[in-house]
Amino acid sequence: MRAVRQVIRRTWPIGLCALLAGCRGEHPATASDAVLQFYTMRDALGGTGAPTAKELAALRPFIADSLARGLFIADSLRQADMERAPDEKPRFVEGDMFSSLFEGATAYRVMPAIPNTDPALVPVEFTNDKERPVVRWTDTVVVTQHDGRWLVHDVRYGGTWDFGNKGTLLRQLAPSP
Repeated sequence: MRAVRQVIRRTWPIGLCALLAGCRGEHPATASDAVLQFYTMRDALGGTGAPTAKELAALRPFIADSLARGLFIADSLRQADMERAPDEKPRFVEGDMFSSLFEGATAYRVMPAIPNTDPALVPVEFTNDKERPVVRWTDTVVVTQHDGRWLVHDVRYGGTWDFGNKGTLLRQLAPSP
């Protein structure tokens, strides 16, 4: 029974991906559709910290090259840290990188894109009801078009608490010495 659960847990994101337009070769109709597809896949993958190579491969149809490069570098830095100092916590190993709250969201709602912006800006309302009091915030996802496809380019963190992600996802991914 445990083996069956493990197989299901490992393969259901692939099945979900097949249902999403981005994996069938169809392009999301709007920037908001692209953001919804991205967060749906991210939720299906679970995990914390920078995506592993396998998780990044599943996210790749939904993200721009610049974000893919940043996430690849973050995974590489995590691996290098683990090899260099196996008893220390490596960079990018935990926490939700795709929202302001380290603990992540328990629910989200993708809003319509802000009109007349280039690149497209898509607000996402997040909630974490496991925290007390319940935490609510809005991040803004930057979405660009490449070859007629909407792709997630960056996340602008909107949380206002002291210890959340600040700035943007791409800036968080920039290697530091």
